[in-house]
Amino acid sequence: MKSAQITSGRQVKTSAGWLRGVNSVRNPWLLPEDQVKWAVNAQFRGGIVQTRPGQAMKLSLPAGNFQGGILFLANKQYKAADGTNPSEIFNVNGDGVQETEIPYIVFAVNGKVYWSPFPLVQPKSWVPYQLSGVSLDPNVKQVVFALATQSANISTGGDVSITPAHRVLFIQDGISSPVYWDGSNTTGVQSSSIPTGTWMAYSGNRLWIASGNIVLASDLGDPTSWEERTTGTGRGDFSFTRPVTALANYVGQNNDQRLYVFTDRSTYALSSGILDRTAWTTTSNFQTILFPNVGCIAGKSISFQAGQMWWYSQSGLISADVAGNAYLSSQVLYKDTEMVRAKAYMAGNQTGICATSFENYLLYSIPYLEPLNSATMVMDWAGASEINQQRSPAWCGVWTGTRPVEWTTGIIGGQPRCFHFSVDYSATSDGSYISLWESFMPTRIDSYLSINADGTTTELFNRIYAQVETALLGDGMDYKQFVYAELECCEIGGTVDVKASYRGSKGKYQSILNTRLLAVTENYQWEDTPFAPEIEKLGFLNTQYRRLITESTSRNAASLTCESNLTTDIDKGFSLLVEWCGEFGLETIRMFQDPWSERSTGVPQSDEKKSCVLAQDGSTLTLELLPNPYEAPSTEQKSWYAKVFRTVTLPCSLPSVRPSISATASASFLSSISYIHAEEQAGILAENAAQAAANQYRTQNPC
Repeated sequence: MKSAQITSGRQVKTSAGWLRGVNSVRNPWLLPEDQVKWAVNAQFRGGIVQTRPGQAMKLSLPAGNFQGGILFLANKQYKAADGTNPSEIFNVNGDGVQETEIPYIVFAVNGKVYWSPFPLVQPKSWVPYQLSGVSLDPNVKQVVFALATQSANISTGGDVSITPAHRVLFIQDGISSPVYWDGSNTTGVQSSSIPTGTWMAYSGNRLWIASGNIVLASDLGDPTSWEERTTGTGRGDFSFTRPVTALANYVGQNNDQRLYVFTDRSTYALSSGILDRTAWTTTSNFQTILFPNVGCIAGKSISFQAGQMWWYSQSGLISADVAGNAYLSSQVLYKDTEMVRAKAYMAGNQTGICATSFENYLLYSIPYLEPLNSATMVMDWAGASEINQQRSPAWCGVWTGTRPVEWTTGIIGGQPRCFHFSVDYSATSDGSYISLWESFMPTRIDSYLSINADGTTTELFNRIYAQVETALLGDGMDYKQFVYAELECCEIGGTVDVKASYRGSKGKYQSILNTRLLAVTENYQWEDTPFAPEIEKLGFLNTQYRRLITESTSRNAASLTCESNLTTDIDKGFSLLVEWCGEFGLETIRMFQDPWSERSTGVPQSDEKKSCVLAQDGSTLTLELLPNPYEAPSTEQKSWYAKVFRTVTLPCSLPSVRPSISATASASFLSSISYIHAEEQAGILAENAAQAAANQYRTQNPC
């Protein structure tokens, strides 16, 4: 039941059920009810906007030039099962252990390659965890890691022996000899027999390497051997018009494998699923072009989600349904249009964009407002997974807090896990800015490591800052006066600071709510208090609910802007910006507006006498600037006139009664540029005229 205090003309605008997340490309007036203008560090599931999942710093890596990294699940067999004993695989000590695979985080810094076993524990020194026998270029910006499977050993003479299939990690910097490591010891192999390149992919039981604009294929079943490409009829070096910027394996129609080959401007495919190398030259369309005008600008931007391959092109995010199409459509639709607010402020160099998919999420880290990837655009397919729902994902805005350089995911101990390497904003006490972070932690709080003097670590916690900005809520062109708003809040945990502000179509946000919420939801809040026995009896603690009511606005002449003669509380519609720090959710916003009457008559027209300056946050200045020469051209006609005389002398053939013939001519020119320009042009005309007169006289009077 409405309060009796509400006037009969008061309007109530409601915003809720944001199933389709963020859309920053549309005019805020035109946003559908299930979308908002913008969000930071938030997710939209079930139509509720809430704090994103937490992320935890797992390792502080050696300081220096971070070049890349990957999660490597080693499984090289140590001993096969014999009916009595189960099979074993190698660990880094060369011993056999009864595991199906052993996970390692592998990364390169300053040309050195390091490994870290699970569970991830910060070492006192990284020296014991450096792969020996490996030396890459320390100055290369980006090192490429690729996983392949070895199922055969091919000797130099061509003899083939079958071995238990196991994963091998390959590492390239484009300059040094390639490196590979199978996890069976702490020594990497740096081989000059493997072609040096950059981007790599394992497809069709072969390792493919891009070297400039050439793509090469290894021997079948043995990615460490490259003999086939130099012998026989199937050499298999494929040439492209521009340098290759990315390689990716995918399964196309009829479950056939293909290798995607990208340049910065085009996309190609190779039929890598054809295992017989001698058949490559006779296979129709073995090398085909898919997108002649769309390429990939960031090799680490390729990811798979919702049955589609995703990558970042020169103009935006591209997806292709590779599972259902043998030949892709020539129509290209960019998938990140709703994220135009982030795209508009990306740095010019976007080759470092990196991506991953995890559960129903697709994440793209972009260089937002700085050269490093300071923001991660997040798309959530959870809404599209509901039965009877349209196949439409929701953009969650951007997630911030770290600066991802490379993402890597995998299943460890039966649990899917997602990691990223980050160049952080501040260094740990060991002086390193490079860290390994794990995303999608079960708690909605970030944690980071502080390294103590004795080499041990202390885990510290940080509440997550988040915000959401609603559409413009109003009706038509009629002015209203903003009165106050109500927030239905949920998923509240721990200490949460909440701020709410409003603005219309002009001006900057005006604060109308600033409060702190205290919700006991975690053990650390009560375990060391006298109330512990009483709280412990309650069992599991739920997150909590609040209804927050903002202050009523008051007329403030100081809130006038140069965009209107009305204060900021008077407008045709209003947006609400809700900011919070902590674990918090928002399910409904109600906004109360009163009619604002104005005279329904025309008004005399007049020019603006001062210039209006508008900042991005809505702040304005009114200044008296000098006239702009481009907008107010001078009415004074300016031109320059010059008249020039030129003499041309032509020699006569000997013997002759006179040695030469001369002619003089004059010319004039009117220039609107400058007097020098008029003089130059008049001189050219006068010399041409004198030349013509002298030639004519000599023809008529031979000398």
